[in-house]
Amino acid sequence: MLLAFDIGNTNIVAGIFDKKKLLSSFRFATRPTTTTDETSLLISGWLKENRLERESIKSVIISSVVPSLTNTFELLSSKHFKCIPVIVSANLKLPVKIKIDMPEQVGADRIANAVAGFEKFGGELIVVDFGTATNFDVVDAKGNYIGGVLIPGPETSMSELARKAARLYEVPFSPPQRVVGRNTTEALMSGLFYGTVGQVDNIIERILSETKFKKPNIIATGGSAEKVAKHSAHIKKIEPNLTLEGLRIISELNSD
Repeated sequence: MLLAFDIGNTNIVAGIFDKKKLLSSFRFATRPTTTTDETSLLISGWLKENRLERESIKSVIISSVVPSLTNTFELLSSKHFKCIPVIVSANLKLPVKIKIDMPEQVGADRIANAVAGFEKFGGELIVVDFGTATNFDVVDAKGNYIGGVLIPGPETSMSELARKAARLYEVPFSPPQRVVGRNTTEALMSGLFYGTVGQVDNIIERILSETKFKKPNIIATGGSAEKVAKHSAHIKKIEPNLTLEGLRIISELNSD
């Protein structure tokens, strides 16, 4: 079985695959100072809940955008699962070609999303991943990863606004009952939600205009994907496990 880790700035998502089937996934908060042993206890409890033995894990793959945790999870793999993990980067064997100026700068999660999206839907692909940052990743019809767009995620934007404005505060990322808020909370919710939807759709339109894609596949993933997709003019498909699926594919291509 494969154990996949997607280490993000806010959350870490772990998934267990039996061949191509995702058996279970587990999300927990990112703590840059967490230790290997602490993480091992969390994972052990999760495995026990799913009636899986630690010895059933034969390979590990790690996607990380938190450098301080990459080594922690490498050590976890070797110490507790007796595996040398695959660390996702642009240098691995991939079904897409990284065609940007500095391939080494592409986030591992963005690579995994592009891989899974291309394998499942083909080229002329735009993946929108809602997390700490909202990532737009673009793959052309030939399977070339040609770049993307990065913007602050909605929760990140809300936290920063509340931090800088003395009389404002954080509100949930949800569509309010009306666009025109009748109090500060409603006004903040409207601005945050519909501002995000408008921003996402505008960026997608600009990508389509620039790339001249004729039959684009526009896929959303990440925590807020379903909420935004319901109100977006362009997002029609939601793939909640896209990043984990990408990690599975990359692991298969780079196994010894």
